[in-house]
Amino acid sequence: MKIRFAAVLILLIAVVLPNAFAQETYVLIAPHIGIQYWQVHKAGLEAAALELGVQTFFTGVMGDSIEDQVKIMDQQVVKRPAGILIGPLNAAALTPSINRAIRAGIPVVTVDTDAPDSARLAYIGTNGYAAGQLAADMMAKLLAEKGDVGISNLLGFATCEERAAGFRDRIREKYPNMKVVAEVDDKADPEIATKTNTEMLIANPSIRGVFGVNAVSGIGMGAAAKSVNKVGKVKLIAFDPMPQTLSLIKEGVVEATMVQRTYAMSYYALKMLYDYSHGSLELVKGWNVKEAQKKVNTLPQRVDTGIMVVDKSNYTLFEEK
Repeated sequence: MKIRFAAVLILLIAVVLPNAFAQETYVLIAPHIGIQYWQVHKAGLEAAALELGVQTFFTGVMGDSIEDQVKIMDQQVVKRPAGILIGPLNAAALTPSINRAIRAGIPVVTVDTDAPDSARLAYIGTNGYAAGQLAADMMAKLLAEKGDVGISNLLGFATCEERAAGFRDRIREKYPNMKVVAEVDDKADPEIATKTNTEMLIANPSIRGVFGVNAVSGIGMGAAAKSVNKVGKVKLIAFDPMPQTLSLIKEGVVEATMVQRTYAMSYYALKMLYDYSHGSLELVKGWNVKEAQKKVNTLPQRVDTGIMVVDKSNYTLFEEK
């Protein structure tokens, strides 16, 4: 009898306990997962998960294959995680997959890049267009509002295109004595960024400033300025606090870099998904939140995490200790 009871008890433990202690899992699907920028996203995600007592899974594409990111998204939808965070490489291409997730009852929040026409619940990240405008104002101040400028871009990537557009439009609308005369596609690759920026500076000797819109642009811009002996002669404004970019600021090669609140994006995005999944957002007293969420979206649809300007006065704050 005792042996039979023990056998039943062991069976119950084997079946019940894994379910009792299983943690819900939230997935972050990133582009360019190998670069430091998305590792910072991962750190923010994991910090929030530790506080909430949930599991996370970080995945994505090493480069910029839209097809691969769509495939990964669809694979994760089949696994039915508690929620998905995604930085879409291409809004139009990822919209059907995001919509499938929502129809399957999986909440989705976009981070860093958005898919505004999808059914995603919220976007949290930088207003790229406004960041480009701010960069244009900074450049105008450095150049006393006159001179030719260039852009180091990542063509086809929506967030980078937004930043470039904000910069371009602001120059055209507000600074009549300034002009964007050249733009290169640096592919977010250090070697290509160095090559294309060097070629741009040689082909356009009138350029007095360059704005780089992605995390790698500043590295290539700095190397290019050194190679053609234009350090200080061409003012460089970069994006994101890559260690190499911070070193270039220290050397006086790069004037400043536009720093996003990257960690905060995935940190708060996970908390938003958690609150949504757990029906925590009682916007009206006495609501049945779960029932209400079938008809209305309780999350803020767009959260702008803003920009911090990093230059020689404060770059040490952003160096890894």
